[in-house]
Amino acid sequence: MRRFPVVVALVAALAVPSAAVVGLSGTAGAAVLGTSCSKLVGNAATTTTISGCVPKQATYASAKAKSTALLNGGTLTWSTSKKTTVIAKPTITSVTPDKCAAGSSEDKAVGKVTGGTATYTKKGETFTAYVCVSSTGALSLAPGTKTTF
Repeated sequence: MRRFPVVVALVAALAVPSAAVVGLSGTAGAAVLGTSCSKLVGNAATTTTISGCVPKQATYASAKAKSTALLNGGTLTWSTSKKTTVIAKPTITSVTPDKCAAGSSEDKAVGKVTGGTATYTKKGETFTAYVCVSSTGALSLAPGTKTTF
């Protein structure tokens, strides 16, 4: 089986069908508990982007990172705010049986948020992502899963 070369990666965090999403009420800049993102796309050799996150905030529409940086831990940069989320090197395990299409394998990546400037994610939160890795290096979320922080 191919090993998932990113967290995400990215990022990466980066998710679990059973994860709860709980937001704090208040201003748009308030800290958030339980960010959940429905899209993860990328290539193992280049970059990974996470998007479709809730609670939805315009300044945190998507996060992007170098895929290789996320294998060893790395920084996600959120658009449009340019704020960052730093994730420690994740633990990566193969998922069997996997939910990915033929020619792909599913890996689970679990890491911790260790810092950054984003108020959208908090230090100490767990980043989880179930990622399909194709034979060409294309990355996507496993069907029915989300990336969570």
